[in-house]
Amino acid sequence: MERLPPVLRARRDVLDGRERWAAASVLAQDDAAVVLLVDSPADDLLWALGDVDQLEALVPDALAGHGGRLRWATVPRAVDVPAQVLDAAGIRRQTSWDRFTTDAPPPRQPGEDAVVALDPVRDAAAINACLDVGHPTTRDRPGAPDDVGWWGVPGDGGDLLGVLGVSTRPGGSAPSMHLHGLGVVPAARGRGLGAAITATAARRALQDGASWVSLGMYADNVHARRVYAALGFRVDVENAGYGPPGVTHP
Repeated sequence: MERLPPVLRARRDVLDGRERWAAASVLAQDDAAVVLLVDSPADDLLWALGDVDQLEALVPDALAGHGGRLRWATVPRAVDVPAQVLDAAGIRRQTSWDRFTTDAPPPRQPGEDAVVALDPVRDAAAINACLDVGHPTTRDRPGAPDDVGWWGVPGDGGDLLGVLGVSTRPGGSAPSMHLHGLGVVPAARGRGLGAAITATAARRALQDGASWVSLGMYADNVHARRVYAALGFRVDVENAGYGPPGVTHP
């Protein structure tokens, strides 16, 4: 943290990511922006954050100096990275996503009475079965080291209609919680289950002492944006993800 410009040290995304980026080196820095790199033989990750104008100058040089060895780069969407710089680095824009947080309990949602706590070990098979249908592309699965728990809505036959995972982050004065892996099976969509599960999980995390609750969303998901806004989540940062052709977010 002491390597970062002081203006960035209280940001929620910085606090939540400080363990992941503890071994990062500083590729470039100004008084309100920084470009970090986790350098390893097979999985180099770059993170640019801070003032957009300063990053416009810092990011091209950082990419040029590390071209050809990146697995993924996360850069604020407002930063215009020249096409020739991306070509030289061997990466291209792959995703656009927003990070949301809230530190206020969400308003109660219809259907919350049906939401139950799940055990990531005992209920792993049922959770995975729901995700296989409701969110087949997600990398979030029960059993990760930072798992705190999962929430879901059982159907009449016992199968899960929707699920959501909760993991811990370093946070500020107290750990924060991150919501991930939201999936609702197609036959149960349109009933507000996603909102009910998200509201339940966020409220419980805050009641249990989380500093705030975060989640990520692809920027073009208009429906999810409306749901999260109604629950009190606000956008912290708008990012773009860059990687080599064929590589997905690590």
